[in-house]
Amino acid sequence: MTESSGLHDALESFAARGPVLVATDFDGVLAPLVTDPSTSRPIEGSMELLREIAALPAVSVAIVSGRDLAALRALSGAAAADDIALIGSHGAEPDRELPLDLTFDTAARQRLAQATEALEEVAAAHPPTRIERKPAGVVLHTRNVPADIAAAATRAALAIDLPGVDVMDGKQIVELSALPITKGSALQALAAEFGTVATLYLGDDVTDERAFAVLADDPANVTVKVGSGQTLAAYRIDSPEDVLPVLRTVRDARRG
Repeated sequence: MTESSGLHDALESFAARGPVLVATDFDGVLAPLVTDPSTSRPIEGSMELLREIAALPAVSVAIVSGRDLAALRALSGAAAADDIALIGSHGAEPDRELPLDLTFDTAARQRLAQATEALEEVAAAHPPTRIERKPAGVVLHTRNVPADIAAAATRAALAIDLPGVDVMDGKQIVELSALPITKGSALQALAAEFGTVATLYLGDDVTDERAFAVLADDPANVTVKVGSGQTLAAYRIDSPEDVLPVLRTVRDARRG
């Protein structure tokens, strides 16, 4: 593991604080990225560690993903008894009541319909890209698509400009959301709901940068980028396999 300088000390300091939130993305963090997203599974031991951390006093645990909630629940294997909050669709699909404006009214439905129509046009013009529909958003997937076609489709999708529709660039995806919710706002809502004073967040994707940006305002928070690429996170590790030592450090320091 290539660990950013000071990460171990930062994790121990974080674990020594009052009520804390330990949160992580799923794909690319708890689970390696795979060719077929439906076959994604957590790295052995990762969910067990999260369950152990969630069982500790004054610690809340969450998985915050771009996956829709149903898929996140099925692939992670998290159950209600685990006491792990599941947040799907970048925050638009929490598994519990949170202080977020998730009103999906007529205007939001119209925004979603417009976004879906716009992305369908992009996909039709750039086969074999495909569309994924979510309760509050729509996603263009370019995985396993020839590089030149994927790049053209991504540019076209990112150029979509619809009032009230949020456009998010990610790893081999572009997602349009009819609700102004991000992973950053979801983490803020989780912290408010749980009454935590510091947050640890691990993410690997472009969409996680919004969470890193929000959390950067408070030095008590710890942000960890998994993998390469520019980031606003304070620390970096190489791969999902390196997430396990991070979680063990938090678990052991908190127990101590």
